[in-house]
Amino acid sequence: MAQLADREIELPQPPRNRWLGLAWPPFATWQWKILFVLTLINLLNYFDRLIVIPMFPFLKAEFGVSDFRLGLLASVFILVNSLAVLPFGLWADRGSRQKIMAFGVLFWSVATLLSGVANRFRALLWARALVGVGEGAYAPAGTAMISDCFPASFRARVQSVFNLGMLVGGVLGLAVGGVLSQWIGWRWAFFVVGLPGLILAVLTYRLRVPIPASVEKAPAAWALLKIPPYLVVMLGGMFVVFSGATFITWGPAFGMRYHHLTVARASAWLGLLVLVGSLAGVLLGGAIADRLQARWPWGRALTIAGSLLLGTPFLLWAVMTDSLVVFLSCLLVSSFFLTCYHGPATAVIHDLTPERAHGFAFALYLFVIHFFGDTMAPAVVGRVSDISELRHGLQIGVAANFVAALCFLAVTALIYLRQARR
Repeated sequence: MAQLADREIELPQPPRNRWLGLAWPPFATWQWKILFVLTLINLLNYFDRLIVIPMFPFLKAEFGVSDFRLGLLASVFILVNSLAVLPFGLWADRGSRQKIMAFGVLFWSVATLLSGVANRFRALLWARALVGVGEGAYAPAGTAMISDCFPASFRARVQSVFNLGMLVGGVLGLAVGGVLSQWIGWRWAFFVVGLPGLILAVLTYRLRVPIPASVEKAPAAWALLKIPPYLVVMLGGMFVVFSGATFITWGPAFGMRYHHLTVARASAWLGLLVLVGSLAGVLLGGAIADRLQARWPWGRALTIAGSLLLGTPFLLWAVMTDSLVVFLSCLLVSSFFLTCYHGPATAVIHDLTPERAHGFAFALYLFVIHFFGDTMAPAVVGRVSDISELRHGLQIGVAANFVAALCFLAVTALIYLRQARR
């Protein structure tokens, strides 16, 4: 059975008189550099991942394809990415995480450049699939390397900073992708995103990481399935991303149909409010989780459960109200609570699993939540909308969020029981 505490890097601890543990110790320069570079790569990761969505009108005009085939660009990426994380997660636990990350960044950057020279839609589809392979190599090794380089007592906070890249990069991809495509053309937009990745790949390869490689042998992958709290974390994460994909995909359409927003206003308002709420939520969620973890071994899991429970009523209120002001306000508040999840979730996974299994443990988690979560949500909610109405479809997303909260309450209880037996 995995231990809840991994080895610590010896560092001065922060002052204890700061609210919610927001004070950080004086980490070494190399640690800040690693966190900065990896967060920047994560930003580029999600920028690259989502930039293709606002390109759809330009790609449709260029290649004359149906909406279904355009949708395949997103579906194929998710499918390939979900499958790629598994072998790369195993590799990350048995080889150099730094070299694997550099390879992943280089691979997806080259694939992005190839996207810009595709002369047929099928070639573009293949290029986006290759982007999914490269990005699948990065995430398991990146999150594991961050946990390697920082004390376990600050694990949720540093993982939250890493996840800032995901949030900012995703919003930029959706917002800036269309602007770039209109100003300089969709092909050049791919070049603008792909070229910085080549530089970041070199920076990643040349990072100096003065942490000795662990002599611990990586456990067999199936051994992770013997850790009950870890299994429930994956189940809860699946419901979280199902809910998130529901509102990301159908939120703008809901604003247009029920609150008479234009396309531009729906995208601008929802994007701005979700970004503001998410940035605050992901940072504060990591701080609270680490503070509670210092008191109880189940503190991070309890933070996730509590934030999801607090966010669910606001999410439901946003779906049910007929007032635009209430809708936008509830969206802001719910975004704050629901994104408290990101940093603590990675930290909980690494708390529950052996150090040399961190790469595959996170890879398996990504596979489960994406393959069974956000790949299904848009179609399921769309089908409910066709049969009934979109509001009923979004209520499924609300219910999924509530079930996720119950799952993390179960994780909290399982960790408590495991500690009580010791």
